Amino acid sequence: MVTAYGVVSLPARPLLLGLSPDLLAVVTGSRMAVVAMGVLARAEGGWYLWPLLASMVSIAKFHWVFWWAGRIWGHDVLVRLAGDGPAARRRIARAEALVRRFSVWALVLAYVPLPLPREILHAALGIAGVRLRTFLLVDLAAAVVSQALFFLAGYLVGEPVVPLLREYARWAGLVSLAVLALMGLRWWRGRAAARSASERVSRPPTP
Repeated sequence: MVTAYGVVSLPARPLLLGLSPDLLAVVTGSRMAVVAMGVLARAEGGWYLWPLLASMVSIAKFHWVFWWAGRIWGHDVLVRLAGDGPAARRRIARAEALVRRFSVWALVLAYVPLPLPREILHAALGIAGVRLRTFLLVDLAAAVVSQALFFLAGYLVGEPVVPLLREYARWAGLVSLAVLALMGLRWWRGRAAARSASERVSRPPTP
């Protein structure tokens, strides 16, 4: 479900950011959209309270899924999320260390730029036995503060960014098409690689 949502929404994000940042914020919780709302609120006097509140819930809407996966399936989920190899093991160790040190308050760190996918942190909290109610309350509080700060940042910048947003809106459709093309190329290359690997396996050995 989460993967399908991400794939479907990815090409729509650039278009919505240019044409309707408030809708993008409501649907995905996009921080860029929240910043754009702050810019427009300062420059045009728009009323963005409802989209801002909705974005605070939207950005955290799937976090409990990874908590639940960690609670049910344990360490295997971390391996599935992080991948295999030395770098993946370091990411898992970093997430587990943060959870041991900060417990549920490690959720706050998921809202700041870290070289660590937030999903791994959410799953690690589930593995650590953090209660769902506690997880949801802290996650929502962190989302509220984070989104409010991004909106404030846009509001403080204000008018100088408006021409940039309008220029971006002119090209947003092309950006979405480029994202779709890139997704199609990656899918085609993945299918080609899988087909090539299958042919190598099924090919009879040379006597």
